[in-house]
Amino acid sequence: MPSTVAAALDASAGLTVSEINGTLTVTGQLSHPALAAWREVAKACAIDHCRLTCRDEFDEIHDLRVADLNELEGVDLRLTVEIAHPANAVHVATADGLRRVLAALNDLPPVSVVRLLGLAEPIRTLGILIEPWMDGDGDAAPKMFGSGPSPRRFARTIAGSTRAPREIGSWLIEGECARTDQAFAVWRGFSINSIRRSLVNEIYDADGVVRVVLAGTPTRRLELGEADVDAASFAGLQAAARWVYVEGPDAELRHTLVTNELAREWRDGEAFACGLEKSLPVALESAGLAYRAHIQQGSKDTIKSLSDLRKTLAEEMGKVTQQTRDLTSGLWRDVAVAIVTIAFRYSMDAAKVATMKPTYALVFALVAAYIVTSQVVTVRSNRAFLKVAADARVLWRQKGYAYLSNDEFDALAGTPLLQARGIYDRVEATANWVAGIVATGLIASAGWEVNVWQTLFRRLAEMSC
Repeated sequence: MPSTVAAALDASAGLTVSEINGTLTVTGQLSHPALAAWREVAKACAIDHCRLTCRDEFDEIHDLRVADLNELEGVDLRLTVEIAHPANAVHVATADGLRRVLAALNDLPPVSVVRLLGLAEPIRTLGILIEPWMDGDGDAAPKMFGSGPSPRRFARTIAGSTRAPREIGSWLIEGECARTDQAFAVWRGFSINSIRRSLVNEIYDADGVVRVVLAGTPTRRLELGEADVDAASFAGLQAAARWVYVEGPDAELRHTLVTNELAREWRDGEAFACGLEKSLPVALESAGLAYRAHIQQGSKDTIKSLSDLRKTLAEEMGKVTQQTRDLTSGLWRDVAVAIVTIAFRYSMDAAKVATMKPTYALVFALVAAYIVTSQVVTVRSNRAFLKVAADARVLWRQKGYAYLSNDEFDALAGTPLLQARGIYDRVEATANWVAGIVATGLIASAGWEVNVWQTLFRRLAEMSC
């Protein structure tokens, strides 16, 4: 269908053509070639789910597909074509239609592609794509909102209907700014006005005049005004909007710095649109210097914070290391008690051992109970302290180091602490095994002293016989 509409518009040169909300209207006296071209459009409409209506001066409807074109030639006619739009795309036939679509772009958030009839080269922005309308074009991908925060967060409308754009990406060009074709000129005009309204603090209507506020020292209340800009100034507007809204975080801070510098540089009595071209380069440079100074100060604070993190990490590692040492030293102390007890038992005179066996059995059992109890208390207390430290670490991670991503925090602190906890867990497992083996050996020795195992062995031998 786009090719047939283009041919029909070419054949209707000199007639009145308008386009509003997807409806293309042609009025006047059409020649026979023009009527034949529009007949092809009527036939294509039946396939492409659009509709063409032809009315004469008496408001009588004629079906161009079957009407006698000779009778309609030279008659005042009004042709309307209702253009169908696929998902997430708008089809436009004229520059006037493009102008109306761009004016309503804030009310069309799902639209990601605008297809314009006869466009030679696409206009690529960070928000939408304006491309040629070709035969067979279908649905487009949904619009992505990833080109910075909404300017309406920082440039607020106090009174009236004039507002900053909903999003800035659709007014920031990707590629060359110095184009001269009509479609780019239309988009460029909307881009200039949108960026201007995004570089103020407040917008309001007063006595039918749109005014803006630059909050700074001093605060400026200026008429918005209108003024065209050359290619260099347009590139400067684009660069300023990109720096404020797109280039990294802190958009609110950068917006505040730019508006403050504009207020400081402004000359009284000059409309905002007229003076912005002269004041913006100096204000942008000063705002950049102030922002870099802020970043450097923030870097100093960050370095200090990271130093504190390393100090805290060293303290945490020291606590885990100390608990590991306490666990091992307690274990060897308990093992030494067991060894001394057994050594004392087997160094006694054999004549005295016979009468002291029940006493030694009781001593072995008590020492085994002491070792088990000591190990359980030590392990449970260590685990409780480690849990308290882990809970505290989660809290100071959230409160003190929220600016670090999870990966960065894990690399700086999380992974070393996990490795230290892994070492402690392995030492604890080994200590538990050693304590268990020693306690089991003492219980076995206690049973041997009172002939428990000998009696059990005889009973088993008798049962087997």
